Amino acid sequence: MATILPSRTVLWITVRGNPPHHVFWGGPLTYLGLKIFSRFGVCEFLSCPEATLRSWLQGIEANYHSTNSYHNSSHAADVMHATAYFLCKERVKQSLDQIDEVAALIAATVHDVDHPGRTNSFLCNAGSELAILYNDTAVLESHHAALAFQITTRDDKCNIFKNMESRNEYRTLRQAIIDMVLATEMTKHFEHVNKFVNSINKPLAAFIIDLNGFYNRILVKRMLIKCADISNPCRPLELCIEWAGRISEEYFAQTDEEKRQSLPVVMPVFDRNTCSIPKSQISFIDYFITDMFDAWDGKDLR
Repeated sequence: MATILPSRTVLWITVRGNPPHHVFWGGPLTYLGLKIFSRFGVCEFLSCPEATLRSWLQGIEANYHSTNSYHNSSHAADVMHATAYFLCKERVKQSLDQIDEVAALIAATVHDVDHPGRTNSFLCNAGSELAILYNDTAVLESHHAALAFQITTRDDKCNIFKNMESRNEYRTLRQAIIDMVLATEMTKHFEHVNKFVNSINKPLAAFIIDLNGFYNRILVKRMLIKCADISNPCRPLELCIEWAGRISEEYFAQTDEEKRQSLPVVMPVFDRNTCSIPKSQISFIDYFITDMFDAWDGKDLR
């Protein structure tokens, strides 16, 4: 599969080490967020001062766990970068409005905030408070979305939405962000991909009409963030290997904990004593990545 994402311009900084830490910038998510949000005119759209955006990015980044080998703020920065890359593609730009672009960038920023480094299945099997709160359904994704809005609205200094004049526009933006974060829940992966493929395989005239409506834009945004979220196998090989090692270590730690607590082992292949990381990545690419990116990269959204 061809590499369809740009090379190491920013991502090598966020993976191998944060940019030089500075009180003004913060970590990789804050640093990259200020640059990308500026490029897309997010502050102008939200009528939000840059100081508020900076405080918001720092607040979100502070709630990512730096102790996670994979689900940390570098991953969020990576997903934001991929999201911005896709949003710059002409066929995507012609399909989405600015409110969709803003929603996508915010969703990418917050999509794994406060991730504990364990899967939904682990949390449900362990009877965690989050699993109980969200009824064992999209536990982490629901938590990420809810916490993101709690962080945003509890302090005016970081409330990037406070100057939006239209209540309806805020509700539309909020719903789009939530929908995109929930779309990253992998048990619905094939459902989302199939809906997208079936939609874009409609006769061209019907698809263009639908794109002017609400539903098909939702499908495009869901696919966009899904592709961005698991885009690391499409990065240059050295980055792909780095991310593969990081996610594997997180899964190894979960398997270790499941054994210690006598919980069901959700992913037995991720035993640190027997797992082949290259083979596990090839399986992931074959099962999840190839068809999704073929659909996303090969179809005309216009």
